Amino acid sequence: MFHITGNYPDWYPEEQRLKGRVIGRIAATDFQKGVGEVILPFLDEWLDPELVKKKTKNPMGIPVKWILKNGSSFDILTYEQSTDSYEGWKGHMAWFDEPPPREKYIATLRGLVDFDGRAWMTLTPLTQPWIYDDIYTNPKIKCVNVNIRDNPYLSEEAIADFESSLTEEEKKARIDGKFLHMTGLIYKEFDPSVHVIDPFTIKDSWTRYFCIDPHPRNPTACIWLAVDTIGNFYIYDELWLSDMSIGEIASAIHVQEGDRKAHVRLIDPHMDSEDKLAGGFNVRKELMKNDVFCQRGNSDPILGKSRIREALKLKYSNLYGTEVPKLRIFRSCTQTIYEFQHYIWDEYKRNKEDYDKKETPRKKSDHFMDALRYIFNYDPRLIVQEEEEQEVRYEGKYTKHQVNTSSTVTKYHDLVN
Repeated sequence: MFHITGNYPDWYPEEQRLKGRVIGRIAATDFQKGVGEVILPFLDEWLDPELVKKKTKNPMGIPVKWILKNGSSFDILTYEQSTDSYEGWKGHMAWFDEPPPREKYIATLRGLVDFDGRAWMTLTPLTQPWIYDDIYTNPKIKCVNVNIRDNPYLSEEAIADFESSLTEEEKKARIDGKFLHMTGLIYKEFDPSVHVIDPFTIKDSWTRYFCIDPHPRNPTACIWLAVDTIGNFYIYDELWLSDMSIGEIASAIHVQEGDRKAHVRLIDPHMDSEDKLAGGFNVRKELMKNDVFCQRGNSDPILGKSRIREALKLKYSNLYGTEVPKLRIFRSCTQTIYEFQHYIWDEYKRNKEDYDKKETPRKKSDHFMDALRYIFNYDPRLIVQEEEEQEVRYEGKYTKHQVNTSSTVTKYHDLVN
């Protein structure tokens, strides 16, 4: 109301005030509930009717165009209307009450460009997951999480009564203001502020693991993980390859690795059989022809997830003197980070209350998570290269010869503590 009326309180920053004639927009879910039960009562409470010059009503009798005596104006739209209704508008500000469909938000955003306008949303994050990716995680956009108990006008008794009727997942959205579509996360332990770190050079003494998850139509996911001398895991590289032949994929892997080849390479076991891709060839064998030798991964759906979840947990380390996770991800591995934040359990779309929860992940944003699971199913660990002398018979004589052997360090917790 400050912007549209021009009546700012003394404490409002001068540089943020809009000058002259202001054009605004309000968007809500529908006319009957969103506008009729939320927006109009808000306007009745906060907009002095003496400042209003004219109201234009729609066929339902609901005011949808307001013109103020100071020359400013705003219209009211709903998400039920076509996106075309949002196009062709130019304004200084827009308010979205509850999550808008992305295309309507973008159309309005385009209309704000001419005046370098501003937009804000007030919502309970129950729908429209795009808001999480495009807005909530955007560091350039200010977001405020409000718990229902932050409202001083609600009694604890009323809140508790409402809370008792909610499921645990609903509580996170309706009580804590968390995004509902994220409450089904498989790896709830993942926290970007803890698990995402700046890249550094992986040491030659560490053991490097690689896994590829090929697909005929979706991009092919490649992920690299290193194990250090005390058993910490670092996801240090990734590739997300689209529209490439097997030969091109192999070349991309060789270029990415350079002279720091992975010690262990794994592949989705389903790609080690015939007719999995168009053309009827075996992907693992085709990669071998291009010098990318992979073992079949173990597709156990439970083992790998439990090991990843354990590696994400914070545990006290004598070395660091604080609680740290064993698994961390380089900030440059953007697709892997994205999947950690979007890898969720599948759910029934209808009549969810009639079924037990599904125990399978949703088949979306899961390619790097599958590849990482194959690595953890392999039980990644440090492989120490040792040199030992071996007697070799040469031209009838025995001589000492240095050979490399491998021994595996298994008790990481003993090394740490």
